[in-house]
Amino acid sequence: RAEASMELRWAMRGAAAAALMLLAAPGTHGLAFGASALLGKLAATNAEQLARFEAKELVGVKTGGVKQLMSTTRSGLERTGSELKGYFERQGVIGVSSVLSAPTADALLAHINAEQVRARADIDAELTEFEARFGGVNCRGPGRYGNRQDFFLSPSQPEVRTALGEALRSLEPLLRATVGLDATVHECSSLVSDPGSPRQCMHPDTIVLPCPQFPLASMETLVTFFVALQDVEEDMGHTVFLPKTHTPDAHLLWNKPQKQKEAFIGLHKAVESKLGKGDSLAFDSRLLHCGRENTSHKKRVLFYFTLSAQAEWPLPERRHGPLSMLKNEIGAWRISEFLRPADSPSDSAGA
Repeated sequence: RAEASMELRWAMRGAAAAALMLLAAPGTHGLAFGASALLGKLAATNAEQLARFEAKELVGVKTGGVKQLMSTTRSGLERTGSELKGYFERQGVIGVSSVLSAPTADALLAHINAEQVRARADIDAELTEFEARFGGVNCRGPGRYGNRQDFFLSPSQPEVRTALGEALRSLEPLLRATVGLDATVHECSSLVSDPGSPRQCMHPDTIVLPCPQFPLASMETLVTFFVALQDVEEDMGHTVFLPKTHTPDAHLLWNKPQKQKEAFIGLHKAVESKLGKGDSLAFDSRLLHCGRENTSHKKRVLFYFTLSAQAEWPLPERRHGPLSMLKNEIGAWRISEFLRPADSPSDSAGA
């Protein structure tokens, strides 16, 4: 009976993993509507079950628990500039405190909340498509919008432009060490976690290139920056990372059958963000991570953007790549424009 029970558990997790492949693979945005709605619902349910299993049995369980992410200050970035590149290349993630002022964070949060209401009204009235304003997310939750949303933002909007510029100027030493000061903005968006948002499964946002499936494709490092727009309390859902899982070797192991994949997750140390208002973290987009569940009565909103020295993702239709950007602004923005002082003359968008 014990053996049968164990075999059933593996079968269930295998089915969950297979469904999750459709929902949470890098560069795929889920199967939420149309003919795929039923399959998408099944995949979402299985993904949430798998996420709970990972939290209980795997993440940090054998490595001393989930530790706090190593973080530095803006002045620390300046002092350790020569060491940043090596540290980030090895670990794949680092925190940086106080990159946005409280007034800037408050203004952007108010803008996102108001803009999301307008976007939902336009979508519900069939004036625009859901995919034009929202991206797919791992473990969204029930309903059209779910509890967790990836809501696209435009750097042309004043509140977004101000916040992006302020954050980039605060992060300049880290930018210089990772993507350079003329990097392309590949994503500009917000992650909204409403009360009741389920925990996510471990996942990367993009794949490693080249890889066995795409041996001729290559891509410079994509770095994603999360910025908290309010204090993220313990029950609002921190982000958990598995450092050093952004490498080609790590992804080869990650893509093994489910039993080996679970062993891989369990053997890696885990860290989590504990961001206050205006704090940020940077991570390699290939790094395994997940958002924890939001069991509070408060909405958690993160502003985020993804940068790379390489202007274009090499696979057609940005397959398995960065997708959270308004379509008409893909490739339109370079960070050099935003690194100017706020009162400097500004050119129009364009690379």
